[in-house]
Amino acid sequence: MTVITLSNVPVSLRGDLTKWMQEIATGVYVGSLSSRVREELWERVTQSVGSGQATLSYATNTELGYQFVTHRTKQINVSFDGIPLVMAPREGSPLAAGLRTGFSHQASFRSARKHAGRRKEVPTGDANASCTYIVLDIETDGLDPLEDNVIEMAAIRVVSGKAEEEFHCLVRSEDVLPAKIVELTGITDEMLADEGRDIPEALLSLVDFIGDLPIVGYNVSFDVEFINEKLRDINQRTLKNNRIDLMALVKKEKMFLKSFKLKDALAAYGIDEQVPHRALEDARLTYALSTKVNGFALMLDRRSR
Repeated sequence: MTVITLSNVPVSLRGDLTKWMQEIATGVYVGSLSSRVREELWERVTQSVGSGQATLSYATNTELGYQFVTHRTKQINVSFDGIPLVMAPREGSPLAAGLRTGFSHQASFRSARKHAGRRKEVPTGDANASCTYIVLDIETDGLDPLEDNVIEMAAIRVVSGKAEEEFHCLVRSEDVLPAKIVELTGITDEMLADEGRDIPEALLSLVDFIGDLPIVGYNVSFDVEFINEKLRDINQRTLKNNRIDLMALVKKEKMFLKSFKLKDALAAYGIDEQVPHRALEDARLTYALSTKVNGFALMLDRRSR
């Protein structure tokens, strides 16, 4: 268990902490974090605290079972025969005169351990070279699978690390597209009427293309659940394939991104491309991302067995 307390800090920092911890009272955050996440998060807090104060408490394998550090507070962490104690030096005392606010010997030790023990990132390389998977992306006219429609579907079959074959189609809709969807995607009612396929035909073609291969996507549950709802509408079996969500992997690996939208994830991995919100183009970008994310190859190998 990890507890962080804050006072007089920027509102943006308090909001940021809620991504990883629960605020149980004003300025008090509780969460279960790994040591690596805790170190990175505390570093972020100390960089963003401004003129405020912060305290970090966490469980350790010591006799008392806890340790703590402070930043910009009057209280400091001192060790008495290995027992961590809180000290508030009196004004004018030698300890107070020599105190650098926000630092203690323990903080220095923790910093040294952090940098000495930092593990190197595991390269993705060609570890997924022997696996075959499907990258999936769809466009819809809303967010509710029960009420809204699929208007475009795309999938890429990746074999031995290379994109071998692509599937793409527009899907006809009886509903008029919302203006915001037209603006976002560039898809129009005229395009769907002229180039679109009926939803049963489009779904069955997509399912045939996917087969029983693992499905990879960015926030892939959204795509699969939308497709499955439309399959239920035409009394067809739903997709039961193994899924790998790149968003979840990115959140673990790049946990301090301010946003986990696809465009921001791409930028974090050095892919300098715009996201056009068209199914095939977005699927290609997701495929490119899959070759960059550490941990993806291992996950793919597990799901492919």
